[in-house]
Amino acid sequence: MNIFNLLTKKKRIVGVEISDNAIRVSYFRPKKGLQRANTKNELILAESNLEINIVSGGVVLNKELLAKTLKDIWNKEKLNSCYAIIAIPEDKVYSRIFPFPKTANGSQLVEAINLAIDFELPVKREEVYVGWENAGDSNVINEILISSIPKIVANGYIDALNIAGIKVLALETHLFSIARSAKFTFGQTVLFKKVNPKGFTVFILKDRSLRFSRTIPTTSQNEEFYTSEANRIKTWFEYEKNAQVFALPLSEATIRDEYLKYIDGNKITIDQQSKWLISLGAAIRGEIKEGEDNQISLLPIGTAEAYAYQKITIFIDIMRNITIGISLFFLVAFLAVYLLVLSLSQNNKINTNISVSTSYPDTTQKEEWIKNINDITSTSKDILSSMVNWSVLLDDIKSRTINGITISSFSAKSISEKINIIGIAKDRDTLNQFKKSIQESPYVSNVELPITNLEQKADIPFSLSFDIRDPSMLYYK
Repeated sequence: MNIFNLLTKKKRIVGVEISDNAIRVSYFRPKKGLQRANTKNELILAESNLEINIVSGGVVLNKELLAKTLKDIWNKEKLNSCYAIIAIPEDKVYSRIFPFPKTANGSQLVEAINLAIDFELPVKREEVYVGWENAGDSNVINEILISSIPKIVANGYIDALNIAGIKVLALETHLFSIARSAKFTFGQTVLFKKVNPKGFTVFILKDRSLRFSRTIPTTSQNEEFYTSEANRIKTWFEYEKNAQVFALPLSEATIRDEYLKYIDGNKITIDQQSKWLISLGAAIRGEIKEGEDNQISLLPIGTAEAYAYQKITIFIDIMRNITIGISLFFLVAFLAVYLLVLSLSQNNKINTNISVSTSYPDTTQKEEWIKNINDITSTSKDILSSMVNWSVLLDDIKSRTINGITISSFSAKSISEKINIIGIAKDRDTLNQFKKSIQESPYVSNVELPITNLEQKADIPFSLSFDIRDPSMLYYK
């Protein structure tokens, strides 16, 4: 049995824009009744102002208040889903396109990218989270867009979302979300100016891909200065890429036609469309099929691994709730039987002169009811004793997973067969430490870790398997 089969139902994924002064959410939901005439789904938009000094310059200053605001939106919109794609300000994110030989592919390309990250980014790798994707604009070279964010900045958002009970599948900047939702002609290169509370960003998009970005902090929002810098960047890019660039203020950008049909025309005017580009772009990413999202995410793990990790977390929560529910059932049943027996015992003491042979109908009914309760309790115990308490094993494995190990898959056909763990290790030494940590578990035996990819020194994929030492340890008692 694959324990994740219970979790394969499609979940609603909410696109969330977090800015210095506001939070906006966008999500698709099925229409009801006669409203399904044109489209089966509708796009819901909601926003809430963010108090000053909660987020500033793209950095979270107050995690608790940010979490409270997010939770209030979730409650107001009655969002049962806890999944989200988060778009954050680009102020602290460094993005750049790196060229690589067209002949490099597969593991060679990955190794070249890792070298570029180690030696060409203006940051220390151990201090940042890094993501990359294929920009795909050239026929002669591989153009790879690499983005990095300081861990302390990203962790501020991750912690706030964890407090709010929202499970993050991907973390990206406003610019990537805009590239996904803004309307412009395919093949056209467009320069946008985005004004931020503490500066402005000039970025260039082509074919839904970010080609260039620069965020310039400034103490005074001078429109003349913005325009001068944007024109200078436009001239440089046209000369460098030999391409015509069209400049457009972000406030004049509109939503792609294919997504306008999901919005009630009475709720949003053409002048308001630019305000929703970011959260809508994040929601569009949420519609990508699981396992097919290879776009940049600034989380410690990729989007596919984030799906798997969140499923493991949800499964553990489900098993804990089931365990607590069954325990409460037995407790209530025990108390009911105990109180009934105590009541009958007191009645027998009071009526000591009544003949033993006398049997009243209500006493007979109560005895029959007690017998049924005992039968139900006994049957429940039998059923429970045949159920495997997977959460015990999962909790133990989770506690033994060391830094540098990312688990992407956990599967078990049955408790008597091999359990398999698939993931990625930071390096060979970390992988060996992880194997040793699993071997020390009281629940497992016969740990097997085939040695593969000997030439690979970092980000090593692995497949680890083991047997259950004593299956009786994992059954409910």
